[in-house]
Amino acid sequence: MRGNLFGLLASHPLSPLCSLHHLDAAEPLVPNMNRTQALENLIAATNIDPTRILQQTVCYDRLNSLTFSVSWGYAIQVFQGNVLLPDLLAVKRTFAPWRKIHSNFMFDTRDNPKDPCKRPSIFFLKNVTSDKREIWSSYSRHIEKKCPKSNPTHPKKITVFSRKLDLSIEEMKAPRRQCCDVFPSTNDTVSIHLRRCETIELISMES
Repeated sequence: MRGNLFGLLASHPLSPLCSLHHLDAAEPLVPNMNRTQALENLIAATNIDPTRILQQTVCYDRLNSLTFSVSWGYAIQVFQGNVLLPDLLAVKRTFAPWRKIHSNFMFDTRDNPKDPCKRPSIFFLKNVTSDKREIWSSYSRHIEKKCPKSNPTHPKKITVFSRKLDLSIEEMKAPRRQCCDVFPSTNDTVSIHLRRCETIELISMES
């Protein structure tokens, strides 16, 4: 694939990230950074929690009617309203096939809206730190130049709290998406806590 790899990285499968190839044919992974800076940003998060990198977690803010899709260590998408989980798992086609004659992929894809104002708000990783108990990563909102207006219900910054993801061999054989909770925003900041889902808990919209 070539071009903008955001769609693939923001909806990466549950399997661990193994490698990224031919980045010289792709745009920088993060806007306003060159290829080297963007890759170093991703590697910094990988060094802290390699198993969790790019793992997608989805949670819903019932109070503000928002959907958060977290691609840990890379980016967060914020959608207005409740978006069904299957729709978020399909990879957004922001990229182009390596060869134009081969346009089929081994995963489900969905269209990327041509109108930038109809796309979700995107927050890219700014920094990640950790101690012996917890990891916290901060994401800042990317302003789309072609759509300067912003949704007043969307935050300006998101902080994600998690613990290092250590999977057993059995969990690696049958990985399960984690759950998360959204806490009320303060000073235009939203906090998201990632956690293991309970035994019979499913990721679903709050009614």
